[in-house]
Amino acid sequence: MSVEWVHIALIVAGWMVGAAVGIITGTWKFAATVAKIDRDIRKEFTERESRLYEKIAGAIADREAKLSDLAFQFDETLKALRQKINDVELNTTKYFVSKGEVDDFRAEYREDMRDLKKSLSTISSNRDAIIDLQKNLIEISKKPR
Repeated sequence: MSVEWVHIALIVAGWMVGAAVGIITGTWKFAATVAKIDRDIRKEFTERESRLYEKIAGAIADREAKLSDLAFQFDETLKALRQKINDVELNTTKYFVSKGEVDDFRAEYREDMRDLKKSLSTISSNRDAIIDLQKNLIEISKKPR
């Protein structure tokens, strides 16, 4: 009987060793596969990241080129507007201001301003009279008809 037990013990021990070797080999293969997958994922992310950086760099370069072009156009527009303003000012000085009509207008405008100032000073000096007039008008409007 002891031979049979030894035989059974050797079989069980063989199974245990085989199972242990299988677990170790499986774990080793699994770890290698996981490491390969990890390397592949990192490589793919690195490639995608570099492509994304290239796209971003291209977009930034395009934006800078467009902004430069727009700035140039804006600069040209402002220069043209400034030139037009200068031309109009020159034309006004040459042909409009030199005429006597502007001098006549300025003289009339000054007289009108003097008259307006006199009227305002008269009104402010007669303020009490105006206030009394307003009170009288209010009283008259309150009286029944």
